[in-house]
Amino acid sequence: MNVPLPGAESEPAAPPLSRYEIPLASLAGSAAFFAAFLLPLVGVIGVPLAAVPLVRLAHRHGLPAAFAACGILVGLLLGLGWAGGGLGAGVGLALAALAVTALPIASVGFLRAGVDPSRCYVGLCLAGGALLAACFAASVNAPGMSLSAEVGASFDRIIPTAVDSYARSGADAESVARMRQTLEAAREFAKGCLWGIFGALWVVGGAVAFYLGALMARPGPTADAARFETLRVPATGAAVFVAAGAAFGLLPGEGRRLAANLLLPLSALYFVAGLSIICHFFRRWFRVRILRVGLYTLASYFPINLGVALLGLFDWYVDFRRRGEGVRESS
Repeated sequence: MNVPLPGAESEPAAPPLSRYEIPLASLAGSAAFFAAFLLPLVGVIGVPLAAVPLVRLAHRHGLPAAFAACGILVGLLLGLGWAGGGLGAGVGLALAALAVTALPIASVGFLRAGVDPSRCYVGLCLAGGALLAACFAASVNAPGMSLSAEVGASFDRIIPTAVDSYARSGADAESVARMRQTLEAAREFAKGCLWGIFGALWVVGGAVAFYLGALMARPGPTADAARFETLRVPATGAAVFVAAGAAFGLLPGEGRRLAANLLLPLSALYFVAGLSIICHFFRRWFRVRILRVGLYTLASYFPINLGVALLGLFDWYVDFRRRGEGVRESS
């Protein structure tokens, strides 16, 4: 759905492109992306942050500048990967960086064309999901050990060491057994739902790239339009979620596993949508930003995150923002 961007006529033009903006955006994105491999603990944060300076550039100076920065970033990572692990590693790193940065930039292109911001973000999620599905299909018949098998093998190496270390720390036998069961369950979950986990990470990371990049680009017509608190998932998403849930409950074997891999990114999408509803009200109720950040962090913990996801799932029917405004006006 095409919508006029608010303030498109009255908003002042963006400042001229500085000679340093494209290389600085490329260097910032490269540093964030490469930090994910140097420091794996920050990988989930670092990878989506790599696209933020390029998305900002796309909002403020258009797609040609953003894609030029993307090309420099990909070239830098190709060289770093080649130097560190050979040509194959460099090409793999460059392709991953291209997907992580080019798709969010393209979503800004649709936004600049007048497409609804929520649909641009959902389209970004779908594009990433299609890319992951293609990677999964290609990996099925690929020679050698599959990625899921490699993850399982990594768990097999880690579990005995972790359990032995826990036992030597003085834990009783029952606690050690529970820890082993937990790690083995995590191994089976990671092996069976690895691509669904990647999809969920893409959905959350896409929200970071799309909305944080817009935030950093304000003021500007497209950046002002892409506000996180206005995110709405189309109603068809709820139907897909219900169908995937039914398939997970009714189908055996491989069908159940595929449904689980679809449910994970959908659950992440509705968690992000629920968080946007909370953001809508928190911005009105709590003026202190650090307090809002703490409450958002609290909302990500289990089981609160389940409630947040349900909030996003039922918003297409209830429209919590409109009802909340109605309650406020009546009071």
